[in-house]
Amino acid sequence: MVFDKLRACRTSADPAQIAPFPTALLLQSLLCLGIISFVSPEARAIDLLLAPQAKPPNPTTSNTETDSIAQIPDLNEDRFIQPDTEPPEPLAPEEPAPEPQEPETPPQPIPSEPLPGNIQVNSITLVGSTIFSRDDFAEEIARLEGKKVAQEALEELTDRVTERYLEAGYITSRAILDEKSLASGDIQVQVLEGRVEEIEVEGTDRLGNYVRSRVGLGTTTPINTAALENQLRLLRSDPLFENVEASLRTGSEPGSSIVVVRVTETRPFRGSASVDNYSPPSVGSERISFNASYRNLTGLGDEVAASFRTTAQGGSRTVDVLYRVPLNPMNGTLQLRTSLNWNDVVQGIGQVLDISGNSQLYDISFRQPLVRTPSEELALSVGFTHQTGQTFTFAGPFPFGFGPDAEGRSTTSVFKFGQDYVLREVSGAWALRSQFNIGTGLFDATSNESPVPDSHFFSWLGQVQRVQVLNENNFLIISADLQLSSAGLLPSQQFVIGGGQSVRGYRQNVRAADNGFRFSIEDRITLQRDEAGVARFLFIPFFETGLVWNRSNNPNTLQDQRFIAGLGAGFIWQPIEPLTIKLDYGVPLVNLSDRGENAQDDGFYFSVIYQF
Repeated sequence: MVFDKLRACRTSADPAQIAPFPTALLLQSLLCLGIISFVSPEARAIDLLLAPQAKPPNPTTSNTETDSIAQIPDLNEDRFIQPDTEPPEPLAPEEPAPEPQEPETPPQPIPSEPLPGNIQVNSITLVGSTIFSRDDFAEEIARLEGKKVAQEALEELTDRVTERYLEAGYITSRAILDEKSLASGDIQVQVLEGRVEEIEVEGTDRLGNYVRSRVGLGTTTPINTAALENQLRLLRSDPLFENVEASLRTGSEPGSSIVVVRVTETRPFRGSASVDNYSPPSVGSERISFNASYRNLTGLGDEVAASFRTTAQGGSRTVDVLYRVPLNPMNGTLQLRTSLNWNDVVQGIGQVLDISGNSQLYDISFRQPLVRTPSEELALSVGFTHQTGQTFTFAGPFPFGFGPDAEGRSTTSVFKFGQDYVLREVSGAWALRSQFNIGTGLFDATSNESPVPDSHFFSWLGQVQRVQVLNENNFLIISADLQLSSAGLLPSQQFVIGGGQSVRGYRQNVRAADNGFRFSIEDRITLQRDEAGVARFLFIPFFETGLVWNRSNNPNTLQDQRFIAGLGAGFIWQPIEPLTIKLDYGVPLVNLSDRGENAQDDGFYFSVIYQF
């Protein structure tokens, strides 16, 4: 019926008086359908007065169903350089430190008075120690210098030096008495600080250098068990390995040791298939995803990953390919990524007008940890992202909102500078992320006269997360995101809220703007564990809220309702190891006037993931 009406009235207006083709064809069609009642001759994008009976989105008002159809924005947290989307995990219990095959016998305490003897002690010198000085043993030395003592008293001093090394974690270091110095009275206590002669790696053919370089960070001279164990714990958390064990073996020379590391590699191939309703309803809310990754492709510990996502209604299709390779033992990582998207509006007036869009994203980034231990990590990162998109209607290329050019094309070229910090404790963990984004005009990026949004902007995106363990069956996840921008932004760069991964109780990306804030708190309560103690069923009450606002001079106006909040509960059920089912229900605390009839608008969200 709609298309019959279009055919009947398409020749009833004079397109030449409105705008050049294909804009004229679209505007004429909107007039015929009664969606608009007047078009100003100087209209730049679609400067329309709505007919009373029509309820389409106002093209000069920010609306994610049209403005971002070319480049549906990523989740805010996914825009960080090389993001880790999972909450930080609390510090795991420590593994036992590697012990030498022949542990030293603990020395006996030094008596309060030295044993009398016939060795005259004029001075005592500590030779070969880089950890302790003579002052660290001033009390023990003062009891001996200037006296005649037995050799046993001097050997007790050397035992005390050895004991101090052991207490500090230097389990392969020891002190010996230089007997040649006894005759002169200038006593020398020689320290043999333990060193690593060799690192042997067992259990892998291709990752020997990878393991050796990382363990080597913890094998400085003298060997310290805490430093060595830190590197072993980091290897145990590495997804390349299923298990890591280590031991110390006596080397070929006094004070030297051989570190033997035994590793078990994980399966290189991983895959998953999932179904959820985390997609904007405008392109189809039910989404099907396939993900695959292969680790250690070249023997460098690198990874290649690919994913394909499509909505059940066929309105959105995404192909994402990523390659990541570590470049140094501190896990400085280079990442290359490309993402291709095709979107078609499958509901409402957008479907009638055959609104569609496509986008391409190309990204390169490097992340370098400066501090990296099991309990904390501090890293800096730099990246460059080039993203372009275009929107269409049945009449051809067409812009929506202010920012894209006359062909509906918008392009951004953005340098990103990030900082992230993770602190893990037994009682919980903190994760802090910060990123500065500088938009440029490189590679023909969109450039407009101020204040129309384009690729020239400066913005900051920050996030803080806290995981707080309340007891073994209960922990909180608290997170907050904030974005601030110096100028109006194109849709691909805006802050979005709403949906099953943002503010539950509302549809996906229900609001988007230049600036925004989101807060979330959820309580994960374990109700069932399996025989191995793994949590299988969790009940999750939650509260989430968000607010967005534009720069005051942004010509794209926002809806009046910019604040949303939701309260609800959900569960995570893992009936078998590879299958995870998640269901959430959120009650909107702010009733939006443009609320739709999708399950997301009713507050229902689901996710089913099968890993293989």
